[in-house]
Amino acid sequence: MIKNNRKKAVAQAISTAVALGWVIMQVESARAATLTVNNLNDSGVGSLRDTINIATSNDVLEFLLGSNPSTITLTSGALAIAKNLTINGPGANLLTISSNNQFPVFDINAADVTLSGLAIAGNINGYDSSNLTLINSTVTSDDVKINNSTGNVTFINSTINGNNSVEINTSGLTVNNGTNVTAPTNNGTAGQINVGGNISVIGDSITIGNSGQINGGDNNSAPGGGITVGNSGEINSGSNNGGSITITTGNLIVTTRVPEPSAIAGTILACSLAWLAKRKQAAFRKTKV
Repeated sequence: MIKNNRKKAVAQAISTAVALGWVIMQVESARAATLTVNNLNDSGVGSLRDTINIATSNDVLEFLLGSNPSTITLTSGALAIAKNLTINGPGANLLTISSNNQFPVFDINAADVTLSGLAIAGNINGYDSSNLTLINSTVTSDDVKINNSTGNVTFINSTINGNNSVEINTSGLTVNNGTNVTAPTNNGTAGQINVGGNISVIGDSITIGNSGQINGGDNNSAPGGGITVGNSGEINSGSNNGGSITITTGNLIVTTRVPEPSAIAGTILACSLAWLAKRKQAAFRKTKV
């Protein structure tokens, strides 16, 4: 009887150990992996495209390309991403990803993607509630387009600059930590930022020139930041529902064609902070009485 009990105990211990080992293996496999891109090729083993394809959700991609500035030139189409990924480049001054203006650089589908330390020479598309975060990166092109109308876009310490135009379509836009979003103010054609939700500018600036427009949702703020709109520019907040753009210790500047602010529902166009302060004081006195 004792021997049988011992055998059962040993068998149970072995079974438990096997089960525990399987659980540990599953946990380990679920952890994010760090994958390395080690060449500048458009495709093939070790390329950025191949590394994106073999990555699983939440993986991190890094680069081992040496210390000299280099460029990945895409020739077979945009880099398609349909999983949550973080791509950490060596620095925007060291690595450029270019499509030669033939197609978007990135096509992001239903994924949360963070791009860091990259110079992106081309456009970015996002679909199906994708969320895009750019950190310490630049996006430049003759006509920059970031299309992500059903997701959010966040710029952190990044520069978005188009030689001719800049167009950003997104559900929500956050601009902070040294970011400058600039549409042309001299020879370019237009700049336009269309945001279905909120625009938040924190200590930074959005500059739109030559007939530019910033079209936002119902709750837009720029604490410590600035939004500058050039010739015939417009900033529109809300869909005729009286939405607002609020700037705290920052500047809202619109040059040329300045209408009376009170005549435009949900829009502030070139009205000074002093004017807003007077209106606030008047409203307070009226409420107090």
